[in-house]
Amino acid sequence: MHRQDAWTQPEDDLLANTVLIYVSSNKTQLAAFQEVGERLNRTPAACGFRWNSTLRHNYYDEIKAAKDKRMNNQKSSKSSRANIETIEETEINYMNEIDKAINALKNLRIEFLNMQETIRTQKNKINELTIEIQEDRKEYDRPIASDDLDTLLKIIHRAEQLGFPKNIQQYKEEPAI
Repeated sequence: MHRQDAWTQPEDDLLANTVLIYVSSNKTQLAAFQEVGERLNRTPAACGFRWNSTLRHNYYDEIKAAKDKRMNNQKSSKSSRANIETIEETEINYMNEIDKAINALKNLRIEFLNMQETIRTQKNKINELTIEIQEDRKEYDRPIASDDLDTLLKIIHRAEQLGFPKNIQQYKEEPAI
C-alpha cells in the first residue's frame, strides 16, 4: 500500500536543491522549507521534517560545499564592502581636494581683483604725475623774453668789469676787505 502524501523523487530533489541554494546564499533553511512548501502544497514543517529525517544525511558533501560557498561569498562581500569603503574614502579625499582647489581658486580670484584695483590706482597716479610733469615742463620751457635776456647779459658784463671772480670758489677764498 502506498501513502497518498508520500514524497516522490522529484519532490525530494526540489527540497534538497532549494535548501542547498538557500544555505549557499546565506538564507535560512526555514525560508527554503517555506518556498518548497508553497510549490508542493505542503507545510513548511512537513518539508523541514522530510529534510532533517531523511534527506540531510544523503547530502553531507553538498551541504559542506554550500557552507563553504557561503563563507567565500561572505568574505567576498566583506572584501567588496572594504573596497566600497576604500572607494568612498577615496571619493571623500577627492572631494576634499576639489574643495581645497575651489577655495584656492576663490582666493586667487580675490587676489587678482585686488591686483587689478592696485593697477588701476597706479595708472591713475601715473597719469596725474605725467600731467604734472607736462605742466612743469611748460613752465621751464617757456622762452625767455629778449628784454629779460638783455638785462641779464648786461648784469653779467658789469660784474665782470667790476672784477667779480668768474670762479665762485675763488670768491669764497679771498679775504674780506
